[in-house]
Amino acid sequence: MGQQQLDAQVVIIGTGFAGMGIAIALDRAGISNYILLEKSADIGGTWRDNQYPGACCDVPSQLYSFSFELNPDWSHRFSPAGEIHAYQQRVMDKYQLRERTRTGFEAESVTYTDQATWLLTSTCGKQVLARYVVTASGTLHVPHKPSFAGMEHFAGKLMHSAEWDNTCSLDNKKIIVVGSAASAIQILPPLAKVANHVTVMQRTANYFVPRKDRGISGFEKWWLRKLPFIPRLIRWRQYCFNDFLFYANFKNKPSFAKSFVRRLVGKHLQQVKNPQLRRKLTPDYAIGCKRLLLSDDFLPALQQDNVTLVTEGIDHFTESGLVTRNGTDIEADLVVMATGFQATKLFGEMHISGPNGLTMEQAWAEEIRAHRSVAVKGFPNFFIMYGPNSNLGHSSIIIMIEAQARYIARLLKHAAQLGKPNITVRPEAEAAYNKRIQKALQGMVWSGDCSSWYKDGKGHIFSLWPYSTTRFIRELRKAPLNEYTFT
Repeated sequence: MGQQQLDAQVVIIGTGFAGMGIAIALDRAGISNYILLEKSADIGGTWRDNQYPGACCDVPSQLYSFSFELNPDWSHRFSPAGEIHAYQQRVMDKYQLRERTRTGFEAESVTYTDQATWLLTSTCGKQVLARYVVTASGTLHVPHKPSFAGMEHFAGKLMHSAEWDNTCSLDNKKIIVVGSAASAIQILPPLAKVANHVTVMQRTANYFVPRKDRGISGFEKWWLRKLPFIPRLIRWRQYCFNDFLFYANFKNKPSFAKSFVRRLVGKHLQQVKNPQLRRKLTPDYAIGCKRLLLSDDFLPALQQDNVTLVTEGIDHFTESGLVTRNGTDIEADLVVMATGFQATKLFGEMHISGPNGLTMEQAWAEEIRAHRSVAVKGFPNFFIMYGPNSNLGHSSIIIMIEAQARYIARLLKHAAQLGKPNITVRPEAEAAYNKRIQKALQGMVWSGDCSSWYKDGKGHIFSLWPYSTTRFIRELRKAPLNEYTFT
């Protein structure tokens, strides 16, 4: 093969928070030869796609934003999805990332060439060649759509929460919401206000704590703009509180944090006055084993006269609705699949093939893992934002994204200074790191008997970080670069 002409030194796949974070980190490290690829016509990732009624973040806005780009104008303590997407648009413009973005490029394959470069091919046949690839497509972006018998015969509207059709009228409709977790608890309250009846299909009960959301007054926003240290102080206080909550996740160690969360959960559930409904909503696993959910209005909405909670599983769909396993027929004009995402599909349908034809599926056949959450053994010059074991059960993922972005930028800058552009993680470094991580995870509540998207089909916890965010930041900042070979 002849000498290849690079389209960019670095290609970033995705324009959500992770994509923007690594792009800005590269700029700050003096690495400007990069482009961002976006499959859609618009940027934003999660906050572009999830625009269902009631969609909002379950992390306070001052924490769920870049530390270097705080926003004094959030309308609420927990901002709605549209506001977060608008914030992303402003960040893209301020840091001049839009002109470096190619939209409509959905990467179908990423292939390592014999000249130590990566060739990216889109679903439309377009190609991009780069020295380095950084995937920033997120973990929860491929909708999980369970298949039930007879779904094809349902005459009403059927849609997933991440593919919401805003042209669909909800007024006076009979609606079924399949699922009762993070998306469903946000969807139900606005639906219950306008629908004729809403039926919530719950497979597993969840633990809830109050979100304590509130609007931010114009006077508060004025002070936040005039005194920029105040948003930083609010962020720091929230950061410390969330890291304090991390200590509630220890499996067998009593702690004040664990007692605090247990009391909060118990008190919140007491607002459900019907004993039978309260029993249905009471989980049979340890607090924290599955994602802890924040909501002020889900439990009140469940107690409305036009809302029913059903815990019997779905047997099959009919033309007019569905039938439960105990034979109950439920009619519906609309069925909302609030069934989450395929968490193990970190790259969606993208096919990644490294040196000697090694695919990511083969590399991860035994377990999904990465070195320091960003690099995979056998895949040189390939990095992952929001990679394995960097997710959180207690705080803002943007904290982790910023740390990963600085770390990857440091690796690339070091390679440029050495004049040795090929970066490969040492297998022994990856093995030692993951052994330590998995050992630590066994002492956490997430390793309990409950099923969750934190685990793969074998029960291996591939998603979560087992320490505080402070430790993640410190470890990546001080991580020795000799864990890699530079050639």
